[in-house]
Amino acid sequence: MSIEKSIQKLREQIQQLKEEIEWVAEAPVTREEWKERVASWVDGMAAKAERTSSALLSLRSANPRTVRDADLLAIQTSVAQVAGQTTVRDIDFSIAPHLTWLLGDAIKASMLAKVEAMDYVPGLPLAERPARLAQLKQDLRALEEKEEALICEAEANHMPIYRRSDADPAVVLNYDPKGTMNEPASRKVYASSAPLPEASPEFVAHQAAQSMAAAQYDAINATARMNQQVAAYAQAVKATAK
Repeated sequence: MSIEKSIQKLREQIQQLKEEIEWVAEAPVTREEWKERVASWVDGMAAKAERTSSALLSLRSANPRTVRDADLLAIQTSVAQVAGQTTVRDIDFSIAPHLTWLLGDAIKASMLAKVEAMDYVPGLPLAERPARLAQLKQDLRALEEKEEALICEAEANHMPIYRRSDADPAVVLNYDPKGTMNEPASRKVYASSAPLPEASPEFVAHQAAQSMAAAQYDAINATARMNQQVAAYAQAVKATAK
């Protein structure tokens, strides 16, 4: 395989690794983690309803006035008066604490059911992501070192090859991650020969979903173009008949 083709192959692998790194970092959490967040949110909102809880306790008072003044679901806001003029400000409040305090179990069950029914491709569990990202970045460094070694070899043979605009400066400068600058002659030795690792099943599923969506989009566009052509042909036939 020529140097140019070898570099092109490496660049395809580098791009794939970069896409997986981005996806691992930004992918949606797992369904179980999502459910845990929903349950935590409902419980947290219910805990904020301190006023409502206090109002409920006031209903057990023996004092009739205390019972009469109790308002379990009161929501307060304010109106400012400046120089005798009343200024109504935007009202910003949430009824979530009241609702979750009253109907927390039902709201939680409803939200969890919606999460369960949601169709999406989750990423790795959050606890596993740091290790996976570290491994992917290490593999990326190895591939970029191979690429740089081939570019240097091509330059030595008077075949200049442009570097990628997103090439890692540390790799181009042959900077060791441990903090030393290697000699130029050691570039080829330093380049790792480790094989490209397999993409995670979660990332493969993500790519498959993306490809399917793109194929569906192309099919819709093709159908639309066909309909336009048929309509244009029908108009042409009508015009000829006249």
